[in-house]
Amino acid sequence: MRCAIYARFSSDLQRPTSIEDQLRRCREFAERQGWSVVEELVRCDEARSAATLAGRDALTELMKAAKTKPRPFDCLLVDDTSRLARNLPDVLNMNDRLLYSGVFIYAVAQRLDCREKTSRPLLTLHGMMDEQFLVSLGEKVHRGQEGRALKGMQPGGRCFGYRNVPIEDPTRMGKYGRAAVSGVKLEFDEEQSATVLRVFNMYADGNSLAAIAKILNSEGVQAPQPPRTRQIRAWHPSAIREMVRNERYRGVFVWNRTRKERNPETGRKTSRPRPESDWMRVEVPEWRIVHEELWKRVEAQIHRVNKRFGAVSVGGHGRMGRGPRYLFSGFMICGLCGARMIIVSGDGKRAYVKYGCPSHRYRGVCTNSVLMRRDRLEAQLLDGLSNRTLHPVAVAFALERFQEALQRRLNQIRDQADSAANGVAALQAKRQDLKMQVNNVTEAIATIGHSPSLLSKLAMIEAEIGRLDDRLAEMNEPRDLSLSLDELREFLCQQAAEVDRLLHGDVEIARQTLGKHIEQLILTPTEAPDGPLLEVSGDVELFNVLGDSGDVCSSNGGQRRHRTADAGLFRAFC
Repeated sequence: MRCAIYARFSSDLQRPTSIEDQLRRCREFAERQGWSVVEELVRCDEARSAATLAGRDALTELMKAAKTKPRPFDCLLVDDTSRLARNLPDVLNMNDRLLYSGVFIYAVAQRLDCREKTSRPLLTLHGMMDEQFLVSLGEKVHRGQEGRALKGMQPGGRCFGYRNVPIEDPTRMGKYGRAAVSGVKLEFDEEQSATVLRVFNMYADGNSLAAIAKILNSEGVQAPQPPRTRQIRAWHPSAIREMVRNERYRGVFVWNRTRKERNPETGRKTSRPRPESDWMRVEVPEWRIVHEELWKRVEAQIHRVNKRFGAVSVGGHGRMGRGPRYLFSGFMICGLCGARMIIVSGDGKRAYVKYGCPSHRYRGVCTNSVLMRRDRLEAQLLDGLSNRTLHPVAVAFALERFQEALQRRLNQIRDQADSAANGVAALQAKRQDLKMQVNNVTEAIATIGHSPSLLSKLAMIEAEIGRLDDRLAEMNEPRDLSLSLDELREFLCQQAAEVDRLLHGDVEIARQTLGKHIEQLILTPTEAPDGPLLEVSGDVELFNVLGDSGDVCSSNGGQRRHRTADAGLFRAFC
């Protein structure tokens, strides 16, 4: 019995040695059973939640390996079912997929063998318990945060203008020999709180969000910590917008406005608003930075702006929400600061919609001031991709790389076939030995009559013979390794034509097509005698034909950079 092992622990707060303990227990169990561990298939996911399969690279690799032929392992060993997932549908789905591929799960701690007929009800029971653990944990965390909020403490996170100060309880001992922390209180950060007061005054005096952001950035005032998706730490109009609406600065803590929900497709947590009836408002006078008169002036200014322009937002689109997604939205990167190019002006009705760098437009921290009409930019990018990237020379280059990769894969298949031929004789001998055992057990049953132990032994031997028959059939399966150069060329040309057709079709379908072939397009401003231009570069993956089984590799045109000579220079019309 060939075994793969999977281990996991949830967060950085747990001991990394948890992985070692899980692997040790699985190895000891396999040794007691006389099973062999395939060392190449011992996989671990560290600091990964079991609430989702997203980001579980080690588990994904094992699930893919189970589908390959010949199958590299027969059993997936885990310490207990919660290591696989804490979502019941995920656990049952994995079990069904593995059993279909001829692999069974064995949970060592629970002695759960998924080959048994009673395993599915037991797996469901354990899965429900594992899932309920997360639900109960979330409720306990929320209850604890609520208690801290009612006491005027900080339940979590940071807020610009304050610093978090832990409250130690000398009567209890925490980690590393220190006093236990019973909560966190907020204290003023003198420099940041002065900036907060200045922002409120500037907005009350009539300055726009973008104007305030640019003033602070030009003076080098330290901005709040940026999100992970932003490279530059700088003031942004959205940060100013949230600041002037944050009641914490007037000494009122509004808690429980949002809840965290996990997206079942991406596995990422997103914030969802709660009904206002669930909000909790707590007066904390010691937090006040902005006096009440200034707060009312800011509220009046917000009302005037909303009445004149609608809901305050950033950019020409999406004043009441997120704007439409265009063909190249999200793919274009500013070559100077690395920010994603977005719509910065126009509404598509009274004025042309234009792309620009948000770091320049809204923060003033980038020198890329070039604006370009969306319709012209899209037309020129499509022309560059069609006429340069899908040029016969590029197709021929991709064909050469594709053929090299395919030949390497075919050589691997031949090597596997040769190795399998050497093992066929051993498998046939083992099968013959098992057949003799079947005859012996049958004769024993005929002599002494029916016996539960003998019938169980007979069933195990016959199941093993069935598995050997499957492996022999896989090894003896004929493979057609021939593929002509003309067939490859025809296939790649068809792919090129299909990509070109999709790019000029429905916007959403075209965006999905771009996502498969282009990671990003970098637009760098440059000066030319007749005006500013945007130089376009990027790695284009021409033909991605990687199947689920990984039998055919992808050909990406050599990850070739299409700069001036290949992609062309596109004029930036203001």
